[in-house]
Amino acid sequence: MVDFKLRRHEVKRSNFIRRMTTFALGSPSHGRHVMLEVIKAALACNLNTITGVAAMASYHECFKQHVRHIYDTIRGGEQLLSRDKYEAFMRKTQGLSDDELVDAADSKPYTFDQFFWLWSNNEAAWRAGGKKHQDPVDGSYPISNYFISSSHNTYLEGNQLSSRSSAEAYRAALTNGCRCIEIDVWNGSPARTPSRSPNPSERRPFSSGSVSRLASDTLDVIVKHRPSHQHSRSPSAAQTTLSVSNPQESATTLDPKDLSECLEKSRDSRSIQRAEPVVHHRGTMTSTVGFREVCRAIRETAFLTNPLPIIVSLEVGADREQQEVMVEIMKEEWHGLLLDAPFDFCNPHQEQPRLRDLLCKILIKVKRLEDTKADGEPERGRSRGISSIRSKPPICEALAALAIYTHSEHYEDEKSLNSRTPSHIFSLSEDNFFSLVGDTSKIQKVLKHNRDFFMRIYPKGLRVDSSNPDPSFCWRRGVQMVAMNWQKTDEGMMINHAMFAGTHGWVLKPTWLRSDNTATDRNQQDQRTMDLRITVLAGQFLRKRVGFGVACDKKFRPKVKVELHVEKLQRLPDHVKETAPARTDNPDWGMNPPSLEFLGIQNVEEELSFVRFKVADSASSFGAEPVAWACIRLDRLRPGYRCVDLLDPLSRRPSGGKLLVKIDKTLK
Repeated sequence: MVDFKLRRHEVKRSNFIRRMTTFALGSPSHGRHVMLEVIKAALACNLNTITGVAAMASYHECFKQHVRHIYDTIRGGEQLLSRDKYEAFMRKTQGLSDDELVDAADSKPYTFDQFFWLWSNNEAAWRAGGKKHQDPVDGSYPISNYFISSSHNTYLEGNQLSSRSSAEAYRAALTNGCRCIEIDVWNGSPARTPSRSPNPSERRPFSSGSVSRLASDTLDVIVKHRPSHQHSRSPSAAQTTLSVSNPQESATTLDPKDLSECLEKSRDSRSIQRAEPVVHHRGTMTSTVGFREVCRAIRETAFLTNPLPIIVSLEVGADREQQEVMVEIMKEEWHGLLLDAPFDFCNPHQEQPRLRDLLCKILIKVKRLEDTKADGEPERGRSRGISSIRSKPPICEALAALAIYTHSEHYEDEKSLNSRTPSHIFSLSEDNFFSLVGDTSKIQKVLKHNRDFFMRIYPKGLRVDSSNPDPSFCWRRGVQMVAMNWQKTDEGMMINHAMFAGTHGWVLKPTWLRSDNTATDRNQQDQRTMDLRITVLAGQFLRKRVGFGVACDKKFRPKVKVELHVEKLQRLPDHVKETAPARTDNPDWGMNPPSLEFLGIQNVEEELSFVRFKVADSASSFGAEPVAWACIRLDRLRPGYRCVDLLDPLSRRPSGGKLLVKIDKTLK
C-alpha cells in the first residue's frame, strides 16, 4: 500500500460560502441547513477542546430504546455490562477484528451511557459501511487498473439544454472526489473596452507640432506590438503582426489625415482584447463560462485535500488559433501541475505510468494529430439532425502534444479493440457500449481490452434531464471511466457515490479485471451465492422537503425501500423490498419487525454490488423523490446492529437522518 502525502501548492482559496456550495443550486434552505451543520460541528469541537471529552452525536429516544434493548440482552442478568461480554458482542455480532476494538481505559463494567458512547464512537462498530475513510489505495499498478470517479459535461449546473455553465460546478465536483472532468471548448468573442470618445466618428484636430510625435507613436504600435510569448493572468490586448521596413521613411510619407486614420485604427485595435475560448454545450441554450475561469477553478480546488491525479477530457470545437490560446492558458494556470512532457522512465508508446507517479498532476485527454481529421461526426451526445452542429476542426500540434498518457482515439467497430497503444482511450455512448457488449461473442474481447487499456462511457444524448445509466454495468465489464451527470442525484449517481465513498476517486479494480490477471473470465471465488437479511428497526430526523425548505410534517408516513444491485439481466422483484409505513419523522418499526430478505442471490461479486436505502413518504404519489437515501458497496456492508447515515437527495451531503438496522449477510 502506498500512503499518499498531499503535496500542497500555492492556491487562491475560494471564500467560505463558495466552498460550501453544492449542486443544490441557489437553494436558500440548503444554505441554512449547511450553515447549521457547520455551527453544530464547531460547537462540538469547542466542547471537545474545553472539556477534553468528545461530544456524542444527538440520538432520538427511539434510537436509544433499541440500543438499551441490545444492552439489556447482552448483559444478561448482570447489573452492568462486563468488558468480556462487550468484546464478545463486538466480535461475534458486529464482526470486529482485534485491531478494530476500542481499548477501554479500564476493565470496569459499563453503564448504558458508557456502552452507547463507546459503541457509537467506534466507526468500525457503529456505521453500516464501517470506517468512513477507506484504506489508502495501492498506487503500484498502471493507471488503467483503476475505476475513476468521472463527470460528464462538468460545467453544467442543471439540465443539458438550458442550464447555467459555471466554474463552481468544477469546484463542487472536484471537492467531492471527481477525478475525471470534461470541458467542452469553443471559440470566444473578443471583448471590446469602451472608447474614450463618446462619438467614435469625431476626430480631434492635430496641431503641426504634434504630427511627428503622433507618427512616432503610431508606428511604434504598428511595429512593436507583436504577439508576446509571455503569459498573463488576464487577457492581453490584441496585437498586430504588421511590420515596416523603414519606419522613419514611412513617417514622412503620412499626411495628417492619413496619420489620423491610422491612429484611430490603432486605438480600435488596442480597445479590443484578445479572444479567449469559452465553455458551454454547443447547440443548446446553456450559458457560457470562460475557459480561463474554469482552469483557474480547477487549479484552486483539484489538490487541496486530494493528491491523486485528475484527467481533463477536452471536447474541442475551437479553431486552431483558439486552441493555441487554450494551450497558453493551461500552461499558465496549471503551471507545475500540468503534465506536459513524458516521464524519462515511462515511454508513452510502450507503457502506462503507475498511479503513484502522477500525484498532483493534471493529464489531458484529447485527440492526437493523426486522429484529428474532420470525419463529419456530429458533436458527441446529439443527433445529426441539428443543423447547428458541424464537424470539429483538427487539433493543433501544441494541443495534441499534451495528450501524453491519455489520448482520445476514435472507436470504429470491434476491430478497434485490437489497438495496443498504451495511452489510447475509447469514448463510447452508453447505447453504443450496450450494443457492443450485448453481443456475447464480443464480451470477452471487451474484457481483455479493458484490462490493459482505457475505455470511457458517457450518457446518451436523450438524457437531456441529466439522468444517468447504471455505472456498475460498465464497471463489471472493465470500464474505468463512466462519466456521470453529477447535476442529478438518481439511481446511477447513488451507485457511483457508493463506489467512491471514502476514497480519493481512484479505486483499484477487482483482481480478475486487472492487467496482471491472465484469466479470461472472473475467478470462481469471486462469484458466490448470498443470503442477506436487513431488519429496519428505527429512524430519526427523516425530515421531508417541503417546497424550498426541510420541515416536519405531521402527516409524514415514512417507509424504507431497500434495493440490491447485483449482476442481472433485468430488475427482479426479489431484489426490491420495503418496510411497512411508520409515523412521524422519528419512526419506530418495533423490537421485532419482519426482515427484508434477499435469499439465494447467485453470482454475487461484492466489490461490484451495492445495497441502496431510500426513505420515501408512503402518502406521496408514485415515483416521488426520496426524502433521504444511502448506498453502500456490498463488501463494505458490515454485519450486526448498524447505523445508516442518510444523505440529502439534492446535495448528496449528510441530511442528519439516520436508520438503525440489523444486518445478516452470508456468502457461500
